[in-house]
Parts: sequence; C-alpha cells; structure tokens
Amino acid sequence: MDKTRLIQTWAIAGVKDFYISFEFEEENRWHEYSAFFCNQGLEKICKAYILAQSASTWEYLPENKALVQVNKIAKNLGHNLKVLINCLQSRNVLPVSSRNQKSSKNKGHRAVSYSEDELVEILAATYIEARYPIPKSAQIHRRYPLSKSPKMFSCPIGETAPIKYARKTALAVLSKITSDFSITIPQDKKCVSSRIPDDRWKKFQNAFFK
Repeated sequence: MDKTRLIQTWAIAGVKDFYISFEFEEENRWHEYSAFFCNQGLEKICKAYILAQSASTWEYLPENKALVQVNKIAKNLGHNLKVLINCLQSRNVLPVSSRNQKSSKNKGHRAVSYSEDELVEILAATYIEARYPIPKSAQIHRRYPLSKSPKMFSCPIGETAPIKYARKTALAVLSKITSDFSITIPQDKKCVSSRIPDDRWKKFQNAFFK
C-alpha cells in the first residue's frame, strides 16, 4: 500500500473540510457549520498523522487488506476531538498550551477569552449542535453567560477563536506529517476541487496555510 498516497488522501480530505468552513465564514452566516467543518477537518488531519505513525501495521499489506486495517484504526480512534488532540500532545506532536486565545469581535457577539481546552470543547460541541435541533439549555453557549447580564450568553460557536485555533492546530499537524514522515501535502486547489475560483483558493490559502 502506498503510504504517501494514503496519508495525503486523509490530509487533503481534512483540507477540503477547512475550505468548506472558509466558504461559510465568508458568507458570515451559519456560523455553526463553519466551526463544524473545522471540527471535521481537524479530526481527519489528526488521524492522518496517527495513521502515518502506525503505518508499519498496514503499509506492507495488499491494498484491500491495508484499507481494511486503516479503516479499523480510524474507527477505533473515534470522533472525540479532545481525545485526538490529547493523543497528539502526549506524543509530542502538538504542544500542551494553557494560554488563553482571544477571539475577535463578530457582528452581534462579544469577544471572549477561551482556554485551549474550551476551544476544543467548543469545536467538539458543533458535532451535535450543527446537526441536530437540541434544546438551547443543552447548547455550549449556556456555559458562557455575560458578566453584566447572567440571562444573556456569549456565542462561542459564532466567534473566530475556535476557527483560528482549528486552523493553527491543523497546520501544525500537517507540518509534522512533512517533517516526521517526509510526506508533503499538496496545496494545489485541484486536489480539493478544480471548480474553485482561483481568487477564492488564493484567499483560502492565505487564511489556512500561512
């Protein structure tokens, strides 16, 4: 099984999710979907690294058996973003950070500082909140009441801090894939979709890869 091709496939699938997130963000609507696709993209890119690290268990198998093993590993890793981030931190792929990150102000929302754990929890919450009409009392924003009005809440899913954190973390993992396994992830838009306008892709590259 071609290790480079498989890892690139997983990583590019993650980059595609980040591009979809970028389009939602540019529209300045449906913020939960922008954060949700960041969640999905980061999950795939984290799994790409872990699959590369476990390549000895599948790369020498016939392709069909290798794909079954890769699918088994990916499924066993689950969809819990916090677990994936902690896994990569424990392997010194990502740094352990306790620093707060500050979101920028969005229309209608107040800027709030979040710890790294909170940013991961906000991204993880989109896995449910972007897909199901759950009660407001169970939504992530209920954890962040505004100090001057306890009946009003911040809207963390609608802020830029989780998106910026996801992009920064994903780019760090992609860089480690290149440095640790000599696998370069293409930045050509054709790997995502040749139908993306050149100006949109360039703007996305500036937001994600730089």
